[in-house]
Amino acid sequence: MKNYIIFLATLTLIVGCDAPQRTRLTNAYSSDYNSGNPNNTSGSLPSGSTTGSTTGGTTGSSTGSTGFENCDLSSKGFTAEMGHIGICQSTLDETVVKFKSSLTSTSYRTCLIPSYKDGSGSSTYIGQPQCTYTEADKVMQGKLYKNRTGFEGYSLNNIIVMKEPLLTEYFGCMQGYTNWPANVCSGVSSTYCAYWVPRCPYGSKSTVACDAEARAYMTNLCTNFKNKYSSAYLDIKIK
Repeated sequence: MKNYIIFLATLTLIVGCDAPQRTRLTNAYSSDYNSGNPNNTSGSLPSGSTTGSTTGGTTGSSTGSTGFENCDLSSKGFTAEMGHIGICQSTLDETVVKFKSSLTSTSYRTCLIPSYKDGSGSSTYIGQPQCTYTEADKVMQGKLYKNRTGFEGYSLNNIIVMKEPLLTEYFGCMQGYTNWPANVCSGVSSTYCAYWVPRCPYGSKSTVACDAEARAYMTNLCTNFKNKYSSAYLDIKIK
């Protein structure tokens, strides 16, 4: 069942004049060994409104909201499709965030994917994406969900931002290890499948060789994804 975020605030801030450096995708993504069946269905971020106050200017700071007293909504990254993206996280609940885009988009939704980034810079998603249409500089507040099986205890210290049509390829990369070799060989007759399928009856966890091949397959998928869309995604460390 899809989880829905109820937006608590609709505010207006001024985007800073200096364009920040665009955040780029990491070179690798963490493999998922205990993820079960990841839920990659996107939820919705329906807009709402309430009262509140902000202070604009180049910092994009927001005041008057509990947990967001030092919220900095200045741009954390930029893409041509999404514009400048500002995100800040509640100090009281890591799953509650404020978000804004400098562009209005009514054709494709912008999606926030809660994720965990480790010390090496590799990131993996820890919950399903939440998506919304955007209005230029309209601030929205909502809840992200750490509902990926086996990852509920991970810190939500990173958010990946992308347009909804790109989710399929992103999750193809993220699930490349877990779903191998079924994601390659289902209904396919090839020398590759004839070799690996009987040798890996339990998928990537069958043997050391199966593990290595699944890792190589996932790395290839994620490298292709990064090279193809490096200017269309943002990978934003939030704490």
